[in-house]
Amino acid sequence: MRKGECERSQGNRISLAFLLPHSPFFLTIVLIQKLVRWLPLVVILAGGAWLRLYHVGEWPPGLYRDEGFYGLDALRVLRGDFHLFFAANNGREGLFIYLLAAGIALLGRTPEALRIVSASVGIATILVMFFAARNLFSHRVGVLSAGILAVTFWHVALSRVAYRAITLPLVLCLMVAFGVYAFTAHVSSRRVQVAAFVAGALFGLCFYTYTSASFVLVLLIGFGLLQIRALMRLPRATALSALLGAVLALAPLLFWLTQHSDLYLARAGQVSILNPVINNGDLPGTVLAHMGKAALMFTSEGDRIWRHNLALRPVFEGALVPAFLIGVVMLIWRSLATLFRWGPITIPGFSGLPSWPGPRVQFLLIWLVAFLIPTILAEDTPHFLRAIGALPAACIVAALGLEAGLAWLSRRGLLLVFGRLSRLVSPPAALATVVLGLSGVATYNDYFVSYINQPLTRYWLEAQNVALAGQINQFVQRNPPAQLWLDETLAADNASLQFLSPVVEQEQITRVSRDAAPPNAPRQETLLLVDPNHDWTALRNGLPAGSDLVVRPGPFAQGDLDPQPRVAFISVLAYPKDAAPLPVLATAQFSQGIALDVTSILPGIDNVHTVTLRWRTTQPIPEDYAVFVHWYRKGSKIAQHDGTPGEGYLPMPTWRTGDVIVDKHAFALPGGAMSGDEVHVGLYSRTTDIRLNVLDAQGNVLGDSVIIPLPR
Repeated sequence: MRKGECERSQGNRISLAFLLPHSPFFLTIVLIQKLVRWLPLVVILAGGAWLRLYHVGEWPPGLYRDEGFYGLDALRVLRGDFHLFFAANNGREGLFIYLLAAGIALLGRTPEALRIVSASVGIATILVMFFAARNLFSHRVGVLSAGILAVTFWHVALSRVAYRAITLPLVLCLMVAFGVYAFTAHVSSRRVQVAAFVAGALFGLCFYTYTSASFVLVLLIGFGLLQIRALMRLPRATALSALLGAVLALAPLLFWLTQHSDLYLARAGQVSILNPVINNGDLPGTVLAHMGKAALMFTSEGDRIWRHNLALRPVFEGALVPAFLIGVVMLIWRSLATLFRWGPITIPGFSGLPSWPGPRVQFLLIWLVAFLIPTILAEDTPHFLRAIGALPAACIVAALGLEAGLAWLSRRGLLLVFGRLSRLVSPPAALATVVLGLSGVATYNDYFVSYINQPLTRYWLEAQNVALAGQINQFVQRNPPAQLWLDETLAADNASLQFLSPVVEQEQITRVSRDAAPPNAPRQETLLLVDPNHDWTALRNGLPAGSDLVVRPGPFAQGDLDPQPRVAFISVLAYPKDAAPLPVLATAQFSQGIALDVTSILPGIDNVHTVTLRWRTTQPIPEDYAVFVHWYRKGSKIAQHDGTPGEGYLPMPTWRTGDVIVDKHAFALPGGAMSGDEVHVGLYSRTTDIRLNVLDAQGNVLGDSVIIPLPR
C-alpha cells in the first residue's frame, strides 16, 4: 500500500473510532448491556416488594401492643410533641416514630399506616444491601446478597409488622456502603470526604434506631484494633469528615443522655442474663448455652416467638444452608490467613475460587458476631429482634458461600445441565436464580400459607384489638353521641386499642368496672364491651331496662402465659324495642313464664342456616334451662344446636322481666334446606333432660316443642 493510501486508511479508522461510540446502534448496545447488568436487581426488588406489600396491614392479623405504642407516639409527633427518645413502654428510639408519623398522616389510624412504613423500610434495605455488599466485595455479591435478603423469612416477617428494629439493618447497610467507599479510596477528594461525613453521620443515626444498635461500637472498635495500622494511614481529611458527621449526629442524643441515661438503658437491664433471676445463678453456663443457640439459629432452630417468626424456623433453609456454612468456613479461613499472614494458602479442594480481601472479610465476620451479642446476653435466645443487626451480615456471608459454591461447581463442569441457557445467561447465574426462586417460594408458603393462618400468630399479635376497635368505631360512627360502655380491663394499658380508636384514646366513652354499672343509665341504645371471663353480673344488670339484648362473641385470644385460648370480649347490644312489630313465624308460651317468638329462618353461605329466636319472661327463672333447635327432614333429625341463649352468655336465671333475649342458632345443612323440612324449638332441664311444656292461652299442655314447617 502506498503512503497516501495508508494515511487515508488510518484517517478512516480514526473517523470510525470517533463516530461509532456516538452512533444510535452503539448507544443501544451499551444501554442493553447496562439493563442486563441491572435487571437481576430490579427483579429482586420487585419480588421483595411484593412479599412485603401484599395485603400489608391485613396479614399478619392483629396489632401488637408495641405497635400500638409506636402509633400513639407518632400521633404525638403529629400534634407537635417532638422527642429524641420516647419514654413509654420501656422507652423507644425516635427514628422509626417519625417515619410512622408520615404513614399515619397519609393513611390514618390503621394497621396499614404503621406496617406500610415497615414494609417500605424493608424494601429500601434490599436496595441498600446491594450497595453495601457490592462496595465490600463485588457487583455479583451485591446482587446475591440483595436476593437472599429479599427472600429471607426473617426479614419478610419483620417488614410486615411495625417494630422499630426494622430500621437498624437499613442504617447499618447505608453506613457500610458509604464507609467502604470513603475509607478504601486512594485519594482524599471532595467526594470521598462527603462520603466519609455521611458514613459518620449514619454511624450516629444507628443509635436512633434500636437498642442493639449500640453494638456498632463493638464492630468498629474490633475492626479498628485489627486494622489499626491501615487506619493510621488514612488521609486526615477523610477521618475528620467522618468524625464530624458522627459528632453532629450523636450530639443531641449524648446531651439527652446526660439527664436520662437510666431510661435509655432500662430495657436492657430488664432482659439481661446478668440478672440472677434470668441466669438462675449460672452465668457462665447461660452464656455458653446462649452462644450455642445463637450459632444454630441460622441453620437449625430459630426464634420461637410467634411475633417474630414462624416458631423455631431457622434463618436459612434449603440450598442457602450449605451456602451460609461454606461462607462461614471460608471467611474464617481467610480471616485467619490474613491475621497470621499465612500467604496465599487456600482450602484444599477450593483452589481457584474468589479471593476476597482479608480486611473486608474480617469486617464482615466481626459484623456478624458483634450483633449476635445482644441476643446472647439477653433472655429468649435466639431473639430475632435483638439480633436484627446481624441479618445483613448473615445474608452477605450466604452470598459469598453461594458464589464460592457455584464457582466450584462450574469449574468441575457440574453445571452443564444449563448448557442450552448459556447463550442467554451463565450457568452459575442460572443456578443462583433457581436457588433464590426456590427460597422465595418456600418463604411465601411459610408466611402466607402457614404463618398467618396459625391461631398462635393471631393470639401473639393480639388480633382481638383490631376487632374490638372495629366494633367501637363502627358503633360510634353510627350512633353519635354513643352510649358505649367499655370494660376498663379491656382498655387499661391497651395501646393498640387506643391507637385504632380515637374515642378510647381521648376517653370519650364510658369506662366501666365489672363491679358496677354507671348509675341511672338512660334508656337508649347501648353497647357494652366486656371481658366475659370474669363475673360481669353488675354490668349486665345495669343495662337499660326493657331492652332487646343481642350478644356477639369476639375472637379468641391467648396471652403469652395463658394455658388455653379464651374469648377476648363479648359485645352486648341493648336497644329499645322496635315500635313496629317484627314478622313472626311462630309464637309459644312455655311453663315458668317463658315466651318465645321465632322471627326468621335464613340461609347463609355454605348451606349454613340461622334460626333467630326472641325470648322473654314474666317472672324470675330459677333454673338454667337449655334451648334446643332441631332440624327435621322426612321425620328424621338431620341437624341440631343446643345451648344457652345469647351465644351462651345470657343464662335464664339472669333474665330480667321486660327484656327480650335475641338468640341465634346456626346449622350447616347437607344440601341446604328443602321443601317440607321442619324446625323444632324447645327447652329442657340440664340436670334431668326433661323438656318444658308448651302451653296454650288457658294453660293447657300442647306439647314439648314448637314446630315450624318450612314453606313447601
